[in-house]
Amino acid sequence: MQIALGWVMIVFGGTLYLAQLISSVNFSFAQRLGIQEKAEASDPLLQRSEQYTAYWDLISLVWLPAAGVLMVMNHHLWPIISLVGGVIYLDTAGREAVKNLSFRHEGLKMGSVSQQRVFLASYIVMAVIAVVVIVYSISGLYYSL
Repeated sequence: MQIALGWVMIVFGGTLYLAQLISSVNFSFAQRLGIQEKAEASDPLLQRSEQYTAYWDLISLVWLPAAGVLMVMNHHLWPIISLVGGVIYLDTAGREAVKNLSFRHEGLKMGSVSQQRVFLASYIVMAVIAVVVIVYSISGLYYSL
Protein backbone atom coordinates (compact mmCIF):
# COMPACT_ATOMS: atom_id res chain seq x y z
CA MET A 1 0.00 0.00 0.00
CA GLN A 2 2.80 2.43 0.91
CA ILE A 3 4.55 2.10 -2.45
CA ALA A 4 1.30 2.44 -4.44
CA LEU A 5 0.20 5.48 -2.44
CA GLY A 6 3.67 6.97 -2.82
CA TRP A 7 3.46 6.67 -6.60
CA VAL A 8 -0.03 8.20 -6.64
CA MET A 9 1.37 11.13 -4.68
CA ILE A 10 4.35 11.46 -7.03
CA VAL A 11 2.29 11.25 -10.23
CA PHE A 12 -0.74 13.31 -9.18
CA GLY A 13 1.18 15.76 -7.03
CA GLY A 14 3.97 16.07 -9.57
CA THR A 15 1.51 16.71 -12.40
CA LEU A 16 -0.24 19.40 -10.39
CA TYR A 17 3.09 20.94 -9.43
CA LEU A 18 4.22 20.96 -13.08
CA ALA A 19 0.95 22.64 -14.08
CA GLN A 20 1.52 25.37 -11.50
CA LEU A 21 5.14 25.76 -12.61
CA ILE A 22 3.99 26.28 -16.20
CA SER A 23 1.31 28.71 -14.97
CA SER A 24 3.90 30.67 -12.99
CA VAL A 25 6.41 30.90 -15.82
CA ASN A 26 4.00 31.51 -18.73
CA PHE A 27 0.35 31.97 -17.78
CA SER A 28 -0.87 32.46 -21.35
CA PHE A 29 0.81 29.18 -22.37
CA ALA A 30 -0.95 27.48 -19.45
CA GLN A 31 -4.23 28.91 -20.75
CA ARG A 32 -3.52 27.53 -24.23
CA LEU A 33 -2.78 24.11 -22.70
CA GLY A 34 -6.09 24.25 -20.80
CA ILE A 35 -4.51 24.15 -17.34
CA GLN A 36 -5.85 27.64 -16.67
CA GLU A 37 -9.12 29.22 -17.67
CA LYS A 38 -9.14 30.71 -21.17
CA ALA A 39 -8.85 34.51 -21.20
CA GLU A 40 -11.94 35.01 -23.37
CA ALA A 41 -14.11 32.85 -21.07
CA SER A 42 -13.02 34.23 -17.71
CA ASP A 43 -12.90 37.52 -15.86
CA PRO A 44 -9.57 39.31 -15.36
CA LEU A 45 -10.00 39.07 -11.56
CA LEU A 46 -10.16 35.28 -11.80
CA GLN A 47 -7.11 35.17 -14.07
CA ARG A 48 -5.11 37.38 -11.69
CA SER A 49 -6.18 35.27 -8.72
CA GLU A 50 -5.17 32.05 -10.47
CA GLN A 51 -1.83 33.47 -11.56
CA TYR A 52 -0.93 34.61 -8.04
CA THR A 53 -2.18 31.31 -6.62
CA ALA A 54 0.17 29.48 -8.99
CA TYR A 55 3.13 31.37 -7.50
CA TRP A 56 2.16 30.38 -3.97
CA ASP A 57 1.51 26.79 -5.05
CA LEU A 58 5.16 26.45 -6.07
CA ILE A 59 5.98 26.64 -2.37
CA SER A 60 3.01 24.82 -0.89
CA LEU A 61 2.30 21.97 -3.32
CA VAL A 62 5.80 20.52 -3.47
CA TRP A 63 5.28 18.61 -0.20
CA LEU A 64 3.00 15.85 -1.48
CA PRO A 65 5.22 14.64 -4.34
CA ALA A 66 8.25 14.97 -2.03
CA ALA A 67 6.42 12.83 0.53
CA GLY A 68 5.62 10.31 -2.19
CA VAL A 69 9.31 9.97 -2.99
CA LEU A 70 10.06 9.43 0.70
CA MET A 71 7.31 6.79 0.89
CA VAL A 72 8.66 4.90 -2.11
CA MET A 73 12.16 5.05 -0.60
CA ASN A 74 10.70 4.02 2.81
CA HIS A 75 12.58 6.92 4.40
CA HIS A 76 11.91 7.27 8.12
CA LEU A 77 10.54 10.83 7.67
CA TRP A 78 7.78 9.86 5.23
CA PRO A 79 4.95 9.88 7.82
CA ILE A 80 5.70 13.43 8.96
CA ILE A 81 6.23 14.90 5.48
CA SER A 82 3.18 13.01 4.19
CA LEU A 83 1.05 14.39 6.99
CA VAL A 84 2.19 17.92 6.15
CA GLY A 85 1.58 17.37 2.43
CA GLY A 86 -1.83 15.82 3.04
CA VAL A 87 -2.97 18.68 5.25
CA ILE A 88 -1.78 21.25 2.71
CA TYR A 89 -3.59 19.42 -0.09
CA LEU A 90 -6.81 19.19 1.90
CA ASP A 91 -6.66 22.90 2.66
CA THR A 92 -5.85 23.76 -0.95
CA ALA A 93 -8.66 21.64 -2.37
CA GLY A 94 -11.25 23.15 -0.07
CA ARG A 95 -10.01 26.71 -0.41
CA GLU A 96 -9.90 26.57 -4.21
CA ALA A 97 -13.37 25.01 -4.43
CA VAL A 98 -14.86 27.62 -2.11
CA LYS A 99 -13.04 30.46 -3.88
CA ASN A 100 -14.38 29.33 -7.24
CA LEU A 101 -17.91 28.89 -5.87
CA SER A 102 -17.82 32.40 -4.38
CA PHE A 103 -16.54 33.88 -7.67
CA ARG A 104 -19.35 32.07 -9.53
CA HIS A 105 -21.89 33.30 -6.96
CA GLU A 106 -20.75 36.87 -7.63
CA GLY A 107 -21.25 36.37 -11.37
CA LEU A 108 -17.64 36.25 -12.53
CA LYS A 109 -16.95 34.40 -15.76
CA MET A 110 -15.19 31.21 -14.66
CA GLY A 111 -14.13 29.60 -17.93
CA SER A 112 -16.05 27.05 -19.95
CA VAL A 113 -18.46 24.66 -18.27
CA SER A 114 -16.21 21.72 -19.14
CA GLN A 115 -13.18 23.47 -17.59
CA GLN A 116 -15.17 24.25 -14.46
CA ARG A 117 -16.14 20.58 -14.15
CA VAL A 118 -12.55 19.42 -14.63
CA PHE A 119 -11.26 21.86 -12.01
CA LEU A 120 -13.98 20.90 -9.51
CA ALA A 121 -13.24 17.22 -10.13
CA SER A 122 -9.54 17.87 -9.51
CA TYR A 123 -10.37 19.49 -6.15
CA ILE A 124 -12.42 16.45 -5.20
CA VAL A 125 -9.58 14.11 -6.20
CA MET A 126 -7.13 16.28 -4.24
CA ALA A 127 -9.33 16.12 -1.15
CA VAL A 128 -9.75 12.34 -1.38
CA ILE A 129 -6.01 11.81 -1.83
CA ALA A 130 -5.34 14.20 1.04
CA VAL A 131 -7.66 12.36 3.45
CA VAL A 132 -6.15 8.98 2.51
CA VAL A 133 -2.63 10.36 2.95
CA ILE A 134 -3.47 11.96 6.31
CA VAL A 135 -5.00 8.74 7.67
CA TYR A 136 -2.13 6.61 6.34
CA SER A 137 0.46 9.04 7.72
CA ILE A 138 -1.13 9.02 11.17
CA SER A 139 -1.13 5.23 11.15
CA GLY A 140 2.51 5.28 10.05
CA LEU A 141 3.38 7.61 12.90
CA TYR A 142 1.45 5.45 15.36
CA TYR A 143 3.20 2.24 14.33
CA SER A 144 6.63 3.86 14.29
CA LEU A 145 6.37 4.79 17.98
